[in-house]
Amino acid sequence: MPRTAAARHLTTVHIAVAAVRPIGAPVGLQGASAIQLSPSLRQKPRLTYAGSSSDGMSPDKTQFGERFEGSIPAPAITKDEAHFESMGLEFVNVQEGLALTDLQDLFLKVGFAKRDPDRLKVAIENTYHLIWIRATKQSRLAKLGQLVGFARATSDGVLSATIWDVAVAPAWQRTGLGRALIERLTAKLVNDGIPTITLYAEPSVVGLYEKLGFIRDPEGIKGMAFQRQKKKAAPARRR
Repeated sequence: MPRTAAARHLTTVHIAVAAVRPIGAPVGLQGASAIQLSPSLRQKPRLTYAGSSSDGMSPDKTQFGERFEGSIPAPAITKDEAHFESMGLEFVNVQEGLALTDLQDLFLKVGFAKRDPDRLKVAIENTYHLIWIRATKQSRLAKLGQLVGFARATSDGVLSATIWDVAVAPAWQRTGLGRALIERLTAKLVNDGIPTITLYAEPSVVGLYEKLGFIRDPEGIKGMAFQRQKKKAAPARRR
């Protein structure tokens, strides 16, 4: 999507990891390579993307304003396509060829709740950008053409975007696929000039995002979400 004139003048990029779980929209890099939402809406930190430092460590929060007065760079791609091609994998950036039944299976394998097929179809059709990984050769870890990783983002294309449904098949976790998905999806959104990019994560994987250039709660800003309240169980009747 071409950048608008307004987008070219935006100078900050925010990626937030907030303490909330939207209804029916978990996001995750399962295990060490995953983020799986818990039912709780509390105690999850919000992080902001400030650009990756050269040593791979997160930028100092106190120096955010001083170090990034201009446009914030997209995250570096630490492992290129050739690396993953040698593993028998390829990244795909279009919906064509993505079977929703395979996507549903991947979500279930990483512990996501089962999605209504019709709603999932609409969700994917209304996605701003998606990226997925498929196997290009048969191996002990995957069948030829198998879906092994996925991530997507919804957006208005100008002001804000949200990353959802980051998932890596269990057999491929701890191989760098989760990081590769986030780097490529974030780079796409940053290069489109979108200044505010949010996602939701478990506290246990915040450190991974900090290494990718995220900082916690810039200027004390917190993320919130509207969610239906669970009904309280009726008290047991006395006999």
